[in-house]
Amino acid sequence: MSDHRPFRTPRRQLLAGLAVALLAPHAPAVLAQATWPDRPVRIVVGFAPGGTNDILARLMAAKLQDKFKQNFIVENKPGANSSIGNDFVAKSKPDGYTLLVSSSGGLTTNPVLMKNLPYDPVKDFEPVALLGSFPLVVTVSASLPVKNLAELAQFSKTSKDGRLDHGTPTTSFVLVAETITAAADVKFNHIMYKGSGPVVTGLIGGEIQVGVLDSPAVMQLVKSGKLKALAVTTAQRSAALPDVPTVAESGYPGYDAPIWTALMAPKDTPAPVLARLRTAVAEILQEKDTVDKMQALGLDPGNTDSAALSRRISADIERWSKVAKAANIKAE
Repeated sequence: MSDHRPFRTPRRQLLAGLAVALLAPHAPAVLAQATWPDRPVRIVVGFAPGGTNDILARLMAAKLQDKFKQNFIVENKPGANSSIGNDFVAKSKPDGYTLLVSSSGGLTTNPVLMKNLPYDPVKDFEPVALLGSFPLVVTVSASLPVKNLAELAQFSKTSKDGRLDHGTPTTSFVLVAETITAAADVKFNHIMYKGSGPVVTGLIGGEIQVGVLDSPAVMQLVKSGKLKALAVTTAQRSAALPDVPTVAESGYPGYDAPIWTALMAPKDTPAPVLARLRTAVAEILQEKDTVDKMQALGLDPGNTDSAALSRRISADIERWSKVAKAANIKAE
């Protein structure tokens, strides 16, 4: 007697087949994430070479290249207070092959000071890591006849319009400078440059009188005597410039305005890619030679707590909005 029962596919086999069918269209993307990076990665910096962001980007690029055995290439896209480079990354394909090293200014003061900003620092990026934080240094040319902030304020009153020409590479430095003008009763005429390197050139060449600048950009020039450092903007003295007083020590108690740099990726970059990148960066930030190099430049190494970085971005936007309002600085 023949068995006419219908053939039944085992349940496990059926489910496995269904899973394969569902995943098949996504297999190339999944594989690409698992093998990232299998081609060169570019790290965009929104400033000209020579400043902190550029220095950190090149340090990270070299370290990531060693870890992944793949090229990590720094690409400078200066202009518009770093918004050109930031916007380029915000609109790049979120596949992990275009990253951003951004100043805190590009993420927290551009939204305050720039109208119609083409990117949203909260909605358009995935925070990867806080690379480091550092003081700004109130810097003047070696020939300027001042030794401290009080003398700088007095010198400003002898200038033609009571203001000193202040060179700045980014909007965040403008706002920090404004907190100094409020504290020290000195007035600045802000002149925008496309990076800290060009500001330094302007200081040495006499185009401007003062620059409130990132410590790595001026460190060696201060030590060699080509520039003078009057004060640092953090609550504590910089280990790299131990003889330079803080703004608070210069007669303005409670003053503290650190700056930071972050590694960001476009929004919707795949989670597996972000995980691999964060793991690698966390290891790099703990390596002794990385720590030594950063501290020699006056930088405190950061971390890969992306949630904390996200909260910091939002909090700093709120802080600088209040500073701009108090200084009557309007978005342009």
